[in-house]
Amino acid sequence: MFDDVLEKATVEAKMDADRANARLLVLANELDKRRVTETAHALSTTAWLRHRCRMTPREASGTVKTARALASMPRVAEEAVTGQIVTSGVKLLAMARDRHPDEFVHHEEIFADAATYLNARNLRIAVEHWNQAVDFDAALNDAEDDASGRELFFNQSYQGKWDMQGRFGVADGQIIHTALRGYIQRTYIDGDDKRSMPERLADASVAIHQHWLDHNDSVATSGGEKPHITVTVPYEILLGDKKQLPEINGHPVHPETIRRWACDAGIVRIILDGDSQPIDVGRRTRTIPPALRRVLDLRDGRCVWEGCDAPASWCDAHHIIHWADGGDTSLDNTQLLCRKHHTRTHRDENSRPPEP
Repeated sequence: MFDDVLEKATVEAKMDADRANARLLVLANELDKRRVTETAHALSTTAWLRHRCRMTPREASGTVKTARALASMPRVAEEAVTGQIVTSGVKLLAMARDRHPDEFVHHEEIFADAATYLNARNLRIAVEHWNQAVDFDAALNDAEDDASGRELFFNQSYQGKWDMQGRFGVADGQIIHTALRGYIQRTYIDGDDKRSMPERLADASVAIHQHWLDHNDSVATSGGEKPHITVTVPYEILLGDKKQLPEINGHPVHPETIRRWACDAGIVRIILDGDSQPIDVGRRTRTIPPALRRVLDLRDGRCVWEGCDAPASWCDAHHIIHWADGGDTSLDNTQLLCRKHHTRTHRDENSRPPEP
């Protein structure tokens, strides 16, 4: 298949999908109007779609709702079944119609025409402007309630990994989007960075949270201490002499992750007996004192990895000879590394930044 033929085939496939979806809506509405599924199977149209078409509850409910709205928009339906209005456009116009049905009937012709050439973003803007013109007070109330449906779910699975899902208002979401995009923008010019966009966004989120913890002096305390992570690591594991993974809350992590954390962390020595009972608790020590960190920031200025321009505020203080291996915490034995290159240094013994 030649390139131009491939492009044409892709566009036609998308139109076929939009036509098929519009036909599905027309058929679903006819099923609903005739009450076929209720009579034959004692099921609502939504429940029948879930069962026979393997739809999720949300997908089935949305299909029925959009199908009913489309039945009241003959001009929109006419363009949709020929593939001239994309599926997202049909849903958007259905919501506009449900919101102001009496007014929409007078403007359907205009919307049906506009939806054949406007992209999803511009069609949404047009609908929003129309909503404001029809009922400004309602649009104003919606804007005031923009953040009312905000939510964030952050839960740990039984495997130890964390799942995040959330919803934010327009303004709050833009703040998060700007912060994440701003952080990863500098990675675009790194030809050796093979991470996918989801991986870059995930790493950026961790780095932004880590930066806040490291540079915020007003963090609320719990039990007299700022929020902290407790890691129990047998000394033999930290040295690499024992083949056993360290754990965080019972979940295994890579040993080099712990070694990287230990480069700049608060350390409390707890000696356990054979039954894992504490028999001695040492004084908490800080491996990188604030004064040394300030000197490091001034001396290195940024990540010392060749070609990296990550500023000092994004960097960890790295022990060249790890303290677990006898390295001292001094200016000569420490240097600044960004999270990416700090991790690489601990994971790959052959990847070393220049000596300070």
